[in-house]
Amino acid sequence: MELTKAEIKLLRKAYSVMADTHSKYHPESEKDISEFENKFEPIPSEYRYLLKEFGGCHFVDPWIFTLEELGCEYPAFIANYSDDEESNISNNTVFPIGGLGDGSLVCILKETDKIVVLPHDVYVTSVDDLEIIAESFKELVFGLAEQGIELDNQIK
Repeated sequence: MELTKAEIKLLRKAYSVMADTHSKYHPESEKDISEFENKFEPIPSEYRYLLKEFGGCHFVDPWIFTLEELGCEYPAFIANYSDDEESNISNNTVFPIGGLGDGSLVCILKETDKIVVLPHDVYVTSVDDLEIIAESFKELVFGLAEQGIELDNQIK
Protein backbone atom coordinates (compact mmCIF):
# COMPACT_ATOMS: atom_id res chain seq x y z
CA MET A 1 0.00 0.00 0.00
CA GLU A 2 1.61 3.21 -1.13
CA LEU A 3 0.87 6.12 1.16
CA THR A 4 1.43 9.83 0.76
CA LYS A 5 2.96 11.88 3.57
CA ALA A 6 -0.50 13.28 4.32
CA GLU A 7 -1.97 9.76 4.58
CA ILE A 8 0.82 8.63 6.92
CA LYS A 9 0.23 11.74 9.04
CA LEU A 10 -3.51 10.99 9.20
CA LEU A 11 -2.89 7.39 10.28
CA ARG A 12 -0.38 8.45 12.93
CA LYS A 13 -2.90 10.94 14.30
CA ALA A 14 -5.67 8.33 14.34
CA TYR A 15 -3.45 5.78 16.09
CA SER A 16 -2.38 8.40 18.65
CA VAL A 17 -5.97 9.22 19.65
CA MET A 18 -6.81 5.55 19.99
CA ALA A 19 -3.65 4.43 21.76
CA ASP A 20 -3.18 4.30 25.49
CA THR A 21 -0.17 3.22 27.51
CA HIS A 22 -1.37 -0.40 27.50
CA SER A 23 -2.44 -0.46 23.85
CA LYS A 24 -2.34 -3.74 21.99
CA TYR A 25 -2.24 -1.75 18.76
CA HIS A 26 1.39 -1.58 17.71
CA PRO A 27 3.41 -2.51 14.62
CA GLU A 28 3.85 -6.25 14.18
CA SER A 29 7.28 -7.76 13.55
CA GLU A 30 8.18 -9.28 10.20
CA LYS A 31 9.05 -12.46 12.09
CA ASP A 32 5.57 -12.75 13.63
CA ILE A 33 3.84 -11.93 10.34
CA SER A 34 5.94 -14.54 8.52
CA GLU A 35 5.14 -17.14 11.19
CA PHE A 36 1.41 -16.57 10.65
CA GLU A 37 1.83 -16.77 6.87
CA ASN A 38 3.89 -19.96 7.09
CA LYS A 39 1.25 -21.54 9.30
CA PHE A 40 -1.83 -20.42 7.33
CA GLU A 41 -1.51 -18.39 4.13
CA PRO A 42 -0.10 -15.07 2.91
CA ILE A 43 -1.80 -12.01 4.35
CA PRO A 44 -3.21 -9.67 1.67
CA SER A 45 -0.55 -7.06 0.90
CA GLU A 46 -2.32 -3.88 2.04
CA TYR A 47 -3.44 -5.48 5.32
CA ARG A 48 0.08 -6.87 5.77
CA TYR A 49 1.53 -3.38 5.27
CA LEU A 50 -0.80 -1.89 7.88
CA LEU A 51 0.07 -4.63 10.39
CA LYS A 52 3.80 -4.16 9.86
CA GLU A 53 3.83 -0.35 9.88
CA PHE A 54 1.02 0.46 12.35
CA GLY A 55 -0.64 -2.69 13.69
CA GLY A 56 -4.31 -3.53 13.94
CA CYS A 57 -6.72 -0.76 14.87
CA HIS A 58 -10.01 -0.01 16.52
CA PHE A 59 -10.82 3.61 15.82
CA VAL A 60 -14.54 2.81 15.41
CA ASP A 61 -16.39 -0.28 14.18
CA PRO A 62 -15.38 -2.24 12.31
CA TRP A 63 -12.00 -2.87 13.86
CA ILE A 64 -9.00 -4.28 12.04
CA PHE A 65 -7.50 -7.36 13.70
CA THR A 66 -4.11 -7.31 15.32
CA LEU A 67 -1.93 -10.29 14.41
CA GLU A 68 -2.83 -11.88 17.75
CA GLU A 69 -6.55 -11.48 17.03
CA LEU A 70 -6.08 -12.78 13.49
CA GLY A 71 -4.27 -15.80 14.92
CA CYS A 72 -7.44 -16.64 16.87
CA GLU A 73 -10.04 -15.63 14.29
CA TYR A 74 -8.47 -17.18 11.18
CA PRO A 75 -8.54 -20.79 12.45
CA ALA A 76 -12.14 -20.29 13.63
CA PHE A 77 -13.07 -18.94 10.20
CA ILE A 78 -11.47 -21.97 8.52
CA ALA A 79 -13.29 -24.33 10.89
CA ASN A 80 -16.63 -22.66 10.19
CA TYR A 81 -16.40 -22.40 6.42
CA SER A 82 -13.96 -24.97 5.01
CA ASP A 83 -16.34 -27.95 5.00
CA ASP A 84 -19.51 -26.18 3.87
CA GLU A 85 -20.19 -27.68 0.44
CA GLU A 86 -23.24 -25.45 -0.12
CA SER A 87 -21.21 -22.26 0.22
CA ASN A 88 -18.52 -20.66 -1.92
CA ILE A 89 -17.33 -18.70 1.10
CA SER A 90 -13.94 -20.03 2.18
CA ASN A 91 -10.33 -19.04 2.56
CA ASN A 92 -10.16 -19.34 -1.25
CA THR A 93 -12.60 -16.43 -1.70
CA VAL A 94 -12.25 -14.18 1.37
CA PHE A 95 -9.66 -13.32 4.01
CA PRO A 96 -10.87 -12.14 7.45
CA ILE A 97 -9.31 -8.82 8.50
CA GLY A 98 -11.56 -7.49 11.23
CA GLY A 99 -14.83 -7.59 13.05
CA LEU A 100 -17.97 -5.82 14.11
CA GLY A 101 -19.50 -5.62 17.55
CA ASP A 102 -22.25 -8.07 16.59
CA GLY A 103 -19.71 -10.83 15.88
CA SER A 104 -19.69 -10.42 12.11
CA LEU A 105 -16.38 -10.72 10.25
CA VAL A 106 -14.98 -8.08 7.95
CA CYS A 107 -13.15 -9.67 5.03
CA ILE A 108 -11.21 -8.85 1.91
CA LEU A 109 -12.88 -10.37 -1.13
CA LYS A 110 -9.86 -11.94 -2.82
CA GLU A 111 -11.11 -11.64 -6.39
CA THR A 112 -11.80 -7.88 -6.26
CA ASP A 113 -10.06 -6.61 -3.08
CA LYS A 114 -13.39 -5.12 -1.97
CA ILE A 115 -14.20 -5.19 1.74
CA VAL A 116 -17.27 -7.19 2.72
CA VAL A 117 -19.14 -8.18 5.86
CA LEU A 118 -19.65 -11.87 6.60
CA PRO A 119 -22.66 -11.73 8.94
CA HIS A 120 -22.56 -13.54 12.24
CA ASP A 121 -26.27 -14.20 12.57
CA VAL A 122 -27.30 -14.91 8.96
CA TYR A 123 -26.32 -17.96 6.92
CA VAL A 124 -24.87 -16.78 3.62
CA THR A 125 -23.84 -19.25 0.92
CA SER A 126 -22.36 -16.97 -1.72
CA VAL A 127 -19.80 -14.18 -1.75
CA ASP A 128 -22.20 -12.41 -4.13
CA ASP A 129 -24.60 -11.97 -1.19
CA LEU A 130 -22.06 -10.32 1.13
CA GLU A 131 -22.48 -6.62 1.88
CA ILE A 132 -19.71 -4.48 0.41
CA ILE A 133 -18.65 -1.82 2.92
CA ALA A 134 -15.63 -0.40 1.07
CA GLU A 135 -14.23 -0.57 -2.43
CA SER A 136 -10.72 -1.20 -1.09
CA PHE A 137 -8.75 -1.83 2.09
CA LYS A 138 -7.25 1.65 1.85
CA GLU A 139 -10.72 3.22 1.61
CA LEU A 140 -11.81 1.27 4.69
CA VAL A 141 -8.77 2.17 6.79
CA PHE A 142 -8.83 5.87 5.96
CA GLY A 143 -12.58 6.08 6.47
CA LEU A 144 -12.15 4.52 9.92
CA ALA A 145 -9.20 6.80 10.74
CA GLU A 146 -11.17 9.92 9.82
CA GLN A 147 -14.18 8.75 11.86
CA GLY A 148 -11.96 7.96 14.84
CA ILE A 149 -10.36 11.41 14.76
CA GLU A 150 -13.75 13.08 14.37
CA LEU A 151 -15.15 11.10 17.30
CA ASP A 152 -12.15 12.08 19.43
CA ASN A 153 -12.69 15.74 18.50
CA GLN A 154 -16.35 15.52 19.54
CA ILE A 155 -15.44 14.02 22.90
CA LYS A 156 -12.94 16.77 23.72
